[in-house]
Amino acid sequence: MKGGRPLRFLAVTLGGWTTLRIALLWPTIDSVPTLIDAVVPRTQAQAFFAEAPHRAARVGSHRPVPQAPVSLPVAGDRATTALRPTVVAVTVPPSPRQVDRVQPPPLAPAPLATGPSRWAGSVWGIARGGGTSVQPGGQLGGSQAGVRLTYALGAARRVALAARVSAPSTGRGAELALGIDWQPGAAPIHLIVEHRIALDGGRGGPAALVIGGIDPVTIGGGFRLEAYAQAGVIRRARTEPFADGALRIARPVTTIGRMRIDLGVGGWGGVQRGATRLDVGPTLAVAIPVADRTMRVTLDWRQRIAGQAAPGSGPALSIGSDF
Repeated sequence: MKGGRPLRFLAVTLGGWTTLRIALLWPTIDSVPTLIDAVVPRTQAQAFFAEAPHRAARVGSHRPVPQAPVSLPVAGDRATTALRPTVVAVTVPPSPRQVDRVQPPPLAPAPLATGPSRWAGSVWGIARGGGTSVQPGGQLGGSQAGVRLTYALGAARRVALAARVSAPSTGRGAELALGIDWQPGAAPIHLIVEHRIALDGGRGGPAALVIGGIDPVTIGGGFRLEAYAQAGVIRRARTEPFADGALRIARPVTTIGRMRIDLGVGGWGGVQRGATRLDVGPTLAVAIPVADRTMRVTLDWRQRIAGQAAPGSGPALSIGSDF
């Protein structure tokens, strides 16, 4: 039954997490209580059950219960910008028999450089299951990898030269984009004008788009919300509009050393000429500190609930970071 696939995916993910944690801590496990503590850290379990009465009170009375202070990310914190690749709808180019599709940038731009260096960049990769298709539904949201660099101009550093190279894991669609990235204010909103150059025989053209996002913000109960959206047009043989976005609600469940593990749910969607889709499903993310940056590894199950674009429902593994 296909209806149980997301639950099986979540069970496999949790089972894999349990196995990995036991393997990492195996040299220190010498009793059943130690084994249980390895799988579910005692401090995490105590914190979870200590909050249970407060959650029940909120449901029964609909009155707010004071929450423990939460440290929110500071504007421009590079550790938080690494989360953006987890909320991205990536476009996979079609087979040669299909019309050329629009290929939006695969992630929200990082804040322009504010430190001593004017350079900033992002790198990402997404591996997506679910198969491909040559049916009329088109391709939208498949495997891809790439890198993006910006060089900030002027004293305010609100405008930057931008370059991006990206390619799908299979088939045509490798692309170079050169343009201008303008962040008008402190809000994470970017206006981008660029020219896209096909590197493997496809069609390029000028494009203009607006991109906005929400870095993780606490919404109560220990859960955090992050979101991303973009919309724009590209001019090829005709003017092609496109839009995509995603959101994620998750809660930290444990830590291993300096790594933080979050578990939650997400939604991903995209639309362009001849291809639409909307996916939902569980998501597991690991934030890994690397030097003074954070690398984000995310494992999702993306259940397609609307649209016919390939790939179909299946797992998605993504990795990304800013530098």
